[in-house]
Amino acid sequence: MLYAGTPPPESPGVTPVAPLMAGAAESLVGQEFGRFRVVRELGRGGMGTVVLAEHALIQKRVAIKVLHPHLAQEPELVSRFLSEARTLTLVQHENVVTLYDLDARDGRPFLVMEYLEGQNLASFATEPLAPALVVELMMQVCDALGAAHAHGIVHRDLKPANVFLVPGTGGKHRVKLLDFGIAKLLSRPVGQMTTEVGVLLGTPEFMAPEQCGDGAVDARTDIYAAGVLGYLLLTGQVPFAGRNAAEVLIGHLQKTPAAPHTLRPGVPQALSRVLLRALAKRPEDRFASAAALRAALETSLVPEAPTAPPAFTARVRWDGSSATQDLRCEWVGRMGLFLQMEGAPPPVLSDVSLVLRLPGGELSCSGEVVRHVTVEQARAWRMQPGFGVQLRDTGPAFHDALARLKSGDRKTPLTPPPTPAPEDPEAEVILQGFRRRLAGDHYAVLELPRDATAEAVRTSTQRARGSLELLKSRPLSASQRAQVDRTLERLVLAFQTLGPVERRAEYDAALGNVEGIERCLSAGLTVTMLEQCRRRFLAANPGRDGRAAVHRMSGDALASVGRYAEALAAYEQALRVDPLDLEGLKRWRALKSRLRGAPSPK
Repeated sequence: MLYAGTPPPESPGVTPVAPLMAGAAESLVGQEFGRFRVVRELGRGGMGTVVLAEHALIQKRVAIKVLHPHLAQEPELVSRFLSEARTLTLVQHENVVTLYDLDARDGRPFLVMEYLEGQNLASFATEPLAPALVVELMMQVCDALGAAHAHGIVHRDLKPANVFLVPGTGGKHRVKLLDFGIAKLLSRPVGQMTTEVGVLLGTPEFMAPEQCGDGAVDARTDIYAAGVLGYLLLTGQVPFAGRNAAEVLIGHLQKTPAAPHTLRPGVPQALSRVLLRALAKRPEDRFASAAALRAALETSLVPEAPTAPPAFTARVRWDGSSATQDLRCEWVGRMGLFLQMEGAPPPVLSDVSLVLRLPGGELSCSGEVVRHVTVEQARAWRMQPGFGVQLRDTGPAFHDALARLKSGDRKTPLTPPPTPAPEDPEAEVILQGFRRRLAGDHYAVLELPRDATAEAVRTSTQRARGSLELLKSRPLSASQRAQVDRTLERLVLAFQTLGPVERRAEYDAALGNVEGIERCLSAGLTVTMLEQCRRRFLAANPGRDGRAAVHRMSGDALASVGRYAEALAAYEQALRVDPLDLEGLKRWRALKSRLRGAPSPK
């Protein structure tokens, strides 16, 4: 299923599989499906045609998938087409294409879906990809599969053509999983279509052994297909290929795939092992869930040091600790340390002072806490819990002393460290203001009211960043420079949260900031985006919609007898509980405008 761009070439190493007869070509351009007019055709498949269409009034673009006319007369195929709509309705996730509507025209059902601009993996991965990119994409595929599996749905046709890439933040790619046309609902309601015995559904190169025969299909079937997909992206070829489908299926059932790192040097052996486990012949030997596969992929790129440097101890102290602590630690890279600790570690981004007890003697230094490893993570990764520290000292004298003491040299005298720069008094005045701002939420960081416009968010961010960049040119002390860096990081995070309307709406919902959500609506937050935000909000805060409904009904009753001020207060209370409720927002805005004597906003 395509949404934007031209039809992709066949995936590398994949045997083409002939689709069902699509019948004579027809042009849908200019025709109307509901309120949408077809602009151009995007692609054709065995089941239907996908077109780009625009809403007649608001010019919203969507992708419409229309069942081929000759297939609309086949009840089983119509049922399979409609089952895709039921599946997409159940699975609501940012990595799964969104279904907006289902309707029929002249007896032909059609699906109205999210229009995606980008390309699928079949077009994108024309050659082997870098391991880091493969892991980044596959982790999102696992997230999409996990969302489907949570509803008892097995995709059963995971392949490059069904994985779409759209532009994401920071130049990265965002995965959208497509085409649930042959997905199987494990907990099938009475009357739902089943797959006819003897009919092979799927793409042979990506089919698990149980899918090739008559074995039971479950979530681990998709895990196998994900292993094939990762294998293809890394090596440029599928594990099993052949002159025909029968040879491919025999490979899945009987042959052992070559390890990816033997086919392409540069593939980490840990990543190779993850994919081979996903490709296990027996379902019980694979990862038990998409989440387990995702976790294994995430840790597979951690470099495997053949000869790890010996562990040592360090005397550590940080603000808020009652005394220094002696912790066992080890090097992570050139200037990173991992310190083992069972209790509560110092906060991330906080400063710590250390005395490293190295083979050649002790060395004092300072660092910044960059991450925590919880007990649960440590258990999963087979390591000790603790925290990571990035050392701040970067001068030549420190590096020289560190190298000699690590090697065990006790004789060469250490070069005294340079005198640290004093604090800049003028810079300190500015930094004190920023410290007060950092104690609050994102609005406080940007010194903005909670109903600030999008332009105000941009302007305040630019002004604050400019002020901090000027400070970096001054002769600051080490602690002041660290403060500037941390403040810049918080500014970026605040802007990344309050800049995009969808992210800001979710953040405002967590704050109960109805005025901020109103700003998001005026800045382009669509109803569809609002509803998606609300689904995620209610999933994290169950029961709020019911409590808000009680307040909203109270407001309706008060408004019906003319007690408008009390009704407005009830509506506001409903929105504090469920800030993203569209009906509640409509009532609140309409009554607020009425009390002001202004026209009701649209």
